[in-house]
Amino acid sequence: MEAYQWEAIQSNDKNYDGIFFYALKSTGTFCRPSCSSRLPNPKNVEIFYDAENAVEQGYRACKRCKPDYMDWKGTRVELELQVKNYILQHYNEKLTLHRIAKVLSFDPYHLQRTFKLVSGFTPLQFLHQTRINQANKLLLTSSLSATDISFLVGYTSLSHFSKVFKDKLHMSPSSYRKKHSHLSRGIPS
Repeated sequence: MEAYQWEAIQSNDKNYDGIFFYALKSTGTFCRPSCSSRLPNPKNVEIFYDAENAVEQGYRACKRCKPDYMDWKGTRVELELQVKNYILQHYNEKLTLHRIAKVLSFDPYHLQRTFKLVSGFTPLQFLHQTRINQANKLLLTSSLSATDISFLVGYTSLSHFSKVFKDKLHMSPSSYRKKHSHLSRGIPS
């Protein structure tokens, strides 16, 4: 093993992902240099320059860093994508952090922390933004009342919907609809 390889493993340097892989004789697994698993004993490390060679030598892919999937971005990004996809598919239902975590088989506090670390906002903030985005579309493309829209996008009360809408867009749903209808006809509001 070269010194730069050991340094990359020690520092979990993702710049070397795909350039080489390291296998652990003690566990029978192989990893990317960026793997966040425990630092291995250097005497147990074997270096490979492609995943196929590691598999041919009897090693299996690490479940944490998934070195056999080169387009994989890591467990944190994967979790963020799972949460976003779930919210986008179920935004109109009664969603809580605990429900999302249970469905995705994660601890709610880990899910919250990881999601915020990767995206910069909480799952609840993403849920509200998704609901408001959907409400905007309905306000502009339908004649449904704000009350109907609030229930369609997952709010259980018009007042809560209106409060979140105002917090996000600094105007009420009816003002938003009115302002947009003026703009769409070219008339300044």
